[in-house]
Amino acid sequence: MRLGFKKLFLKTLGRVIPSDYFSQRFPVSVKGVCFIDDKVVLLKNERGEWDLPGGKLKRKEEISRCLAREMEEELNIEVNVGQLLAATQVDVMGAIDVLVLIYRCSTLASATDLKISQENFGLGLFSMEELQGLALPRSYIRAIRQAFQFHVLNGRY
Repeated sequence: MRLGFKKLFLKTLGRVIPSDYFSQRFPVSVKGVCFIDDKVVLLKNERGEWDLPGGKLKRKEEISRCLAREMEEELNIEVNVGQLLAATQVDVMGAIDVLVLIYRCSTLASATDLKISQENFGLGLFSMEELQGLALPRSYIRAIRQAFQFHVLNGRY
């Protein structure tokens, strides 16, 4: 009897709606850890915070394509998207939860190739030591350190 109620509940306008339709939705942001001259590239966002470059995943967009597009839009550089470093949930101003996927990226670009987009309010290259003084989420710092360790062990990012 209970199963029959569920089917009736999910059947709307002559079609069955997946149960995921009723699940809570989270925006998905794809971020990249990218080093130039052994320094990680960070952008200052509209809240005045340093952040990893990246952006929101569009519907039906491939994750690696999204990140490559965002890095080109925000930094004017081409990247190769590598390994997933972290999946974390970030609370933005106590108003919205965002699922953030952080990937290791590599580029052949130099610091002089970097150009900031209109979306951001600052651009910085930071050494591993300089990260200590920045207010970044711990999960971001862990991902940056993991990408840097990969570089130390493999000689590439």
